[in-house]
Amino acid sequence: MIVRDGPKQPRYPLALIHPLGPLFRHLPVISRRHLLYLNAFQRWGNFQHPALWSEKMAWRILNDERAILKMGADKLASKEYMRRLIAASEATTKCLIPETYWVGGTVEELRQYEHQLPARWVLKPNHSCGRVVLVDSARQPIDWKRIEQVTSRWLDPDEEVTVMGHQAYRGARPLLFVEQRIGSFESSPNDIRVFGFGNSRGGANVWEIQESKGSHSSAYTNYRFTDTFARKERYHFRDGAAHDATLIEAAGDQLRKALLDIGRHALAPFDHARVDFYLDGGALWFGELAVYPGAGLGTYGISIDRERGSHWQLPDLTAQDPREPEWRALLEGTPKGTLQR
Repeated sequence: MIVRDGPKQPRYPLALIHPLGPLFRHLPVISRRHLLYLNAFQRWGNFQHPALWSEKMAWRILNDERAILKMGADKLASKEYMRRLIAASEATTKCLIPETYWVGGTVEELRQYEHQLPARWVLKPNHSCGRVVLVDSARQPIDWKRIEQVTSRWLDPDEEVTVMGHQAYRGARPLLFVEQRIGSFESSPNDIRVFGFGNSRGGANVWEIQESKGSHSSAYTNYRFTDTFARKERYHFRDGAAHDATLIEAAGDQLRKALLDIGRHALAPFDHARVDFYLDGGALWFGELAVYPGAGLGTYGISIDRERGSHWQLPDLTAQDPREPEWRALLEGTPKGTLQR
């Protein structure tokens, strides 16, 4: 069993000045974002009239509370959004969505379905990120006590809201859910991320397609591509060399076309988002939507920051979103997993 329980909490005395300590979260959110930005980039950001991508992400965090972002931050809502979108897609290679087995509020509720669960499954919070329990009962007995101990904190607001100011997670439903575990290996499958921006014509421009090998380990490697799958210039210390073999280049034209088609359609209603997929055994799987990619604090040069920012047209928050009722409907109620029907 593999457990990831969010970022490691600092100890005293570092906790007194650390963002994850008990004091930082009591600062006003704008002060927190300025200090986080200064720490990440060693410069002050302009959050009132942003030009850089990182500044625009801070602007979103401070100002944008639209329902579409809450839908994107709610994992179950975004799965349903993608299910409908994929069903309507004309791509010849379909994207798969992991089956949701159970949805609820406590591990005690989940244990009622213990003997109906497959050997391999994943437990996640619906309203956060960086937290997951990966189970394979064929390899190791399920440690229910540890799962209950870890997840007992998952329904409370965590650093996504209390430190980073990611208010869309506050709009997501506080639930736990169990879904199908992709792949047959102990580690997570390799992932592919489509990073793009909506445009005024109702479509989406894909700025970059990112592939990561071993993305849930400390030794992961990135590969970056344009929307024509040409390799981009390396700009991060984890970027793979130009001659390295990649999964995307070996995947075949049909899968690449499906990835781009589904990614563009998924991004179209957003002014900016990232769509995460898994690639396993030649099959494409939906992972999740990211409305705060890297929390806007990624380590890359200012030229990349400026280029990304030039593609992002910030929304008019006074304008009515004609699809808002759709986003709000996706956030209503508690869905049932396949074992609960």
